[in-house]
Amino acid sequence: LMKPADFRLNNMNFREVLSMARTMLVLLAVLMLFTSAFALIEAEPLSINTSGVDRMPWVFEDTIYFVTQSYNIYQATWNDGNCGEPEPVKGAVNSSENEISPCVLRNNIGELVMYFGRYTGSDRDYDFFRSVFDEGKGEWGEPEVLLELSTEIQDWKIWVNGDETKAYVTTKGAFGGLEPTGVRDIWVSEKENGKWSTPTKVDEVNSSGNEWSVFVDPDGKIWFDSSRDDSIGGYDIYFYDPSTGEIGHPEMMINSFYDERSMWTDGKIIVFSTVDRPNGVGGYDIFMAELE
Repeated sequence: LMKPADFRLNNMNFREVLSMARTMLVLLAVLMLFTSAFALIEAEPLSINTSGVDRMPWVFEDTIYFVTQSYNIYQATWNDGNCGEPEPVKGAVNSSENEISPCVLRNNIGELVMYFGRYTGSDRDYDFFRSVFDEGKGEWGEPEVLLELSTEIQDWKIWVNGDETKAYVTTKGAFGGLEPTGVRDIWVSEKENGKWSTPTKVDEVNSSGNEWSVFVDPDGKIWFDSSRDDSIGGYDIYFYDPSTGEIGHPEMMINSFYDERSMWTDGKIIVFSTVDRPNGVGGYDIFMAELE
């Protein structure tokens, strides 16, 4: 016969097992709900994606610019997310070195301008450049290096406003003798008397980790990607709203369990690149999602 102590032990084990089973059922229900919600708002991959690398998107007027596995800047026609056949940008922007992070605008004198990064050798890594489109030739002109906005270490992403008076950059380096906050930080500069001022850190968004990319939307929100502690994947997309002083985290609307890096937005949609997302076709792919 079973002793009373054995019965109590078995009874306690049964209660523990039952409790664990209930906990697992609850977790399973939450996971199913979570997965269903995610499926409803899954971002859509663009048709320009290949089995290689497609990243760093920038939409301007009827064209999307982006970077391919060859580390050249490509373009395709753009119509509300429908893309034409990609081709390298014409002219002197692409070279035998790596080009990254296109930022395209039309300035207040009507010039079509591209800011971008280019690898300039192991002594400096990437620097920022500016090129003007030659309407007559139909190609980009010879770029000029922007040493005021570049450091001697890796400079990665640049955003410049339409009248070319304000620039945000991300870099491994530092300016003005300041110490970096993290591995890569976001800095801001303004043009004064035709010259870029020494960039200063944007302390509201920098963390002890990595901030790779930066973009300012029409409402003035500063979008960036970061490896902060609350990221869903390794890197997530965030935005800082100067009007409230708060940092927003779109979570499953945009971000996933994979890395999201580099973005463009007009405040209504967001176009961004991500790594190894299940419905992509390559390593890095470009996706589009509506903003709530």
